[in-house]
Order: sequence, then C-alpha cells, then structure tokens
Amino acid sequence: MRVDPAVVRQKYDRELARLHQQRSDLEKRGIVCLSSSSFPIIEILYVHRWPLEIIIPVVQQGGLSFSPIQSRRIKGPSLGGSAFKARFDLSDYDLDPPSLEFRDPWTNDHLQYDVMFRAYQFDSQRKSHLVLLGDHPDTHKPFLCVRGIREYHYHPQHSGDDWLLYRDSMNMFSIILSLWRVAIDLSRPILDLHKGQVEWVGEEKL
Repeated sequence: MRVDPAVVRQKYDRELARLHQQRSDLEKRGIVCLSSSSFPIIEILYVHRWPLEIIIPVVQQGGLSFSPIQSRRIKGPSLGGSAFKARFDLSDYDLDPPSLEFRDPWTNDHLQYDVMFRAYQFDSQRKSHLVLLGDHPDTHKPFLCVRGIREYHYHPQHSGDDWLLYRDSMNMFSIILSLWRVAIDLSRPILDLHKGQVEWVGEEKL
C-alpha cells in the first residue's frame, strides 16, 4: 500500500455514500451499485439499454437462387448486449485512480474480449475510436482506455497523461458514468444478416 489504509477507507466510504445518494440517477440508466461490494472494491452492474438492430439484405425479385440453408453457431457478443459487472478496485485511492476489471454478473468469471461488448469515444472531429481494448501490457486482460481508469494512466502510451491532473475533478460517480457513456449509451449492437455477424457501432449523440 502506498497510502495509509485508514485514509483510503475514509475516501472509499465517501465515494460509496455519494453513489447511494445518486442511486436514482444511476438506476434510470441501468446502473446498479451491488451491495456485495466490500472495501476496497466497488462492484457495479451495467444493463444494456439498446435493442439489437438487424440489417436485412434486400434482393431483387428473380435475383436469388434458393438453396437449403445450413445453420451454424457463431460465438460472439450477446445479441441483445449482455449485462456485465464492473469491478473497481480502489486500493491506494485517490493517489491512484481505480483499477477496473470486467466480470460475468452470474459467475463472477473474468469476461473474455471476444464475447464482450465494445466501447467507443468520439474526438473533436466526431470520429469514433474503440476504447475497450483486449490486452493490457501489465494485466493481459481487457481494459478500458479512458481517463480515470488505472489501466489507462499506467499504460506506456499514456505516461504523459497523469491521473493527478484529473483527480480533483473526477470521482467514482463521474467515472462510472463515463463507462456507461462509452460502453452503453454510444455503443449499439447490430446484426448484419448479409455478413452473418454481430457488429458494435459507435453512434454519437447530437
């Protein structure tokens, strides 16, 4: 530990109390603070809000040769966007930002990148960028590459973007909403029947 555990515990309790105060604002977005959390962990359940969109290929009459269709199983993201658990570790908070792991809400197993949702941010030119990446150089687990997350600030490519520049303006409530924003509010699953696969598309709100 780099910070006195008693100090971290006070800050943890303060953050948890703030989340309970904001419970209604969180839950209307499908965000639930789980009561099973215990120091220094805060566990949050996220429920996807967007229904699956389906792209159906249109074929002109007479332009299709009918033949038997063989079904096959495709391992990929859940069609409706599965709920997921975000496990925030506040060890050494707030000298360090919270660490984030993604878990299955039923088994508590680590989620594997190939069956996870996707998350997007938009730059000033309104171009989308994937911010859920599959392999952190330290943990070798999927990680969220956004400010306020330990795995972002400890990544070699972000060594100049220190957490201490932001900690006065960020807290667990804002970080939890940031995850909701990029992973749920701006990211939608689309089933493309022509390609035979589910794709995640970033869609910026105007």
